[in-house]
Amino acid sequence: MDIIQLRDKAGFVEHRGNIESLFIECFGDRLSPDVWEWAYLRNPNGAGIASLCYDGTRLVGHYAMIPVRLRSDAGVFNAYQSMTTMVSADYRKEGLFVKLATDTYTQAKSVDVDCVLGFPNAMSTPGFRNKLNWILPEPDYVAVLDRAELMQAADHFKRREGQWHLDLGDTANREWRLSKPGTSCAWDDGLAYKRYEDQLDVLAFDDPAQFERLPQERGISILVPGHVSELRHKMVFEYQFGGFGICRPFDPNLVQRQMGMSDVF
Repeated sequence: MDIIQLRDKAGFVEHRGNIESLFIECFGDRLSPDVWEWAYLRNPNGAGIASLCYDGTRLVGHYAMIPVRLRSDAGVFNAYQSMTTMVSADYRKEGLFVKLATDTYTQAKSVDVDCVLGFPNAMSTPGFRNKLNWILPEPDYVAVLDRAELMQAADHFKRREGQWHLDLGDTANREWRLSKPGTSCAWDDGLAYKRYEDQLDVLAFDDPAQFERLPQERGISILVPGHVSELRHKMVFEYQFGGFGICRPFDPNLVQRQMGMSDVF
C-alpha cells in the first residue's frame, strides 16, 4: 500500500474521482461536488493537507484537513479543520486511521500549522481521543430558542478575553464561508446566520447584543457551551468539539465555538 501526500489544490483535483468513490463506499451517498469544491478548491485561506492510502489503483483511506481562519486580539491563528475521514471497510483493522492522520499532522508541522480542530461524530470520537490524543472537552450542544429566550441567555455567549474565534472580519474569508453551496446566509455587521427550513442557524457573532437584530419570526438554533445547564431543556443534539496541538499547545477553552466553524452548518 502506498501513501500519497497532498498539499496543493492541483493534487486534490487529480485524486478527486477516487475520493468521491471512497466517500460513496463509506457514507452510502455521493459527495456533493459543489461543497467539495467550496471546501478544497475555493478556500481563500489556502490548500488543504491530506494523506491518501492506495492499494494498487484503489483508494482505501483518506484523512484531510482544510485551513480555517481564526483570530484573537493577539492576531491570526494558523488552524486547520479535520473533515471527511474515510477508511474502506476492508481495511479498518490495518491502523490506517492513525497512520494517515499522523502523516497529515507531520505534513502540517512542516508548514507551521498551529493546530487541527473539528467536530468528530460519535463513531470517530473514541479514535480521536484514544489514538490521536485529541483534547475533547464536555460536548457542546445545539439548542433552539426564540429571540427573547436567546437575549435572556446572552451572558452565556460572551467571548472571554483571549479567546480565538472565526474571523469573518476578513472580507475574503467571510465571503467564502457565507457562500457555502446549498445555504442562504446573511451578514449584518458582525452577525452571521443562515435560514434552514423554519428556523435560523446562528453561524457567528462578535457580541451577543447582536442577537437583537435577528429576525424573530423563526426559531433560532445556536451552539451552546457544554457547561451551560440552563438551556439543556432546549437541546436538539450534542455537538462534540476538540482538537490537537501541532506547533503550539491546544486548549479548547481558548476557542469560542460557533456553528460557522463547522462544515456541517
